[in-house]
Amino acid sequence: MERKRKEMEKGKYELRLAMEELRMCSPGDGEEEQVQVQQVKVQEQPKSSTMDILSVCKQLIHVLDEIGPTLLVLRQDIQENVQRLQDLHERDSSKYASLTVIVTEEMEQGTAKKTKSCTRAIIWLSRSINFSKYLLERLLKTPESSLEEIVEEAYASTLKPWHGWISSAAYKS
Repeated sequence: MERKRKEMEKGKYELRLAMEELRMCSPGDGEEEQVQVQQVKVQEQPKSSTMDILSVCKQLIHVLDEIGPTLLVLRQDIQENVQRLQDLHERDSSKYASLTVIVTEEMEQGTAKKTKSCTRAIIWLSRSINFSKYLLERLLKTPESSLEEIVEEAYASTLKPWHGWISSAAYKS
């Protein structure tokens, strides 16, 4: 029972971290609204736009295509997560215009931690954006470094803490 409670707390903590990451990554639409979460009114930060993250990620896929097959695994992960989020958004674009709404709804339904949830897709898209940003900045700042070195450095700094050893092997040379 204690273990299950700790796992639930860890999951809530990870979701809060992900929401903070998204607020930093996404410009949002500037709206503020009152939302009831577990009978407590909470003032939200500006919403994170679903279309904004989809647009950024689609552009990122084009950049990764230009880099070549070195980052094929990352590209495929991004594409899969974009598709999952896009499918939900297309079902009701006005309802799912905000990432906050998507995450809140999945948390209330108890599906946020499921492998194929949009919440997980959003978290991994945010992490992929951070990885790619780091990678591209390093490519510009250290053109003398090899792509392999920069990818490994970017991976270690951004994604490695969230991956198991099997996933980590995909980023090794």
